[in-house]
Amino acid sequence: MGAKVKRISAQEVKQLRKESREMVREALKLNRRGRGKVARKIRNEVADQIERLKKLQKSNDYLAIGRASEELQKIIEKHFAPFRKAAWRESLESIIVAVLVALFLRSFVVEAFKIPSGSMIPALAIGDQIFVNKFLYGLRIPFTSIRLVEFDKPKRGEVIVFICPLEPHEDYIKRVVGLPGDEIAVREGQILINEKPIKRKYKGKLTHWDRDQRSGKWYPFKAFAYREVLGRNSMTALYDVNMNKKLPDFGPVKVPKGHVFVMGDNRDHSFDSRSWGHVPMENILGRSMFVWWSWGKDGLAFDRLGESVD
Repeated sequence: MGAKVKRISAQEVKQLRKESREMVREALKLNRRGRGKVARKIRNEVADQIERLKKLQKSNDYLAIGRASEELQKIIEKHFAPFRKAAWRESLESIIVAVLVALFLRSFVVEAFKIPSGSMIPALAIGDQIFVNKFLYGLRIPFTSIRLVEFDKPKRGEVIVFICPLEPHEDYIKRVVGLPGDEIAVREGQILINEKPIKRKYKGKLTHWDRDQRSGKWYPFKAFAYREVLGRNSMTALYDVNMNKKLPDFGPVKVPKGHVFVMGDNRDHSFDSRSWGHVPMENILGRSMFVWWSWGKDGLAFDRLGESVD
């Protein structure tokens, strides 16, 4: 009588293929580590066995897959055991690589920032968390203002994150109003660039919520809303109903070379270039992208998730 062949389920075949693929990955890794330390004949034997196993993985011959995996395992155990890394070391190396990649992305490509104040209402709400493109304007040495390579310059109307010249330990977010060489002035709440008022259209009186920075209490305020145009960007700017007549005119001031003039969209509740001057180009960290999380006065604001910051 012939020998009986044990039948295995489709799930077991799937698991066998998975284990054989893991064996192939490990064998490839160890074969590279053994270069110059293990005889070329042995390394070639491993390479041939790997190719054989790869071909068998495409078939349904689970017995052949199992035998080939065992043969490869024996060669590995016999000749490559010293090159195996402990599980804790593999995990530690993976964690280190992940941390380094995260630091690289954070330093040179994208970083998350949280909005703590209402100076950019309504474009940005208190509690918004946004991603900032740090690659757009160039590469800089992390934790310094030294820029290695410059790709682009900020444009009028863009929302940027920067190191505040007055408080170098703080990162601010504002909108670019003036570029190098521009003359900026404010007359009766109207922004003038090079003696020309920017285009704007009255939208009406709106109510928004802000939060006191000291007490943390929320409070409503009414503001005149205007749709304003800065460069290629248009945005809604707010002017507090109660403060509009009290604020004095500003300027004119000329934006120096290598600097920008910035303002918050919530004009009467923004600590910006009108108070502490211009922002050096080297202080600019990046341009805002979109809101990825928002937790405000009423909790999670689903309608703000994914909102582009223009």
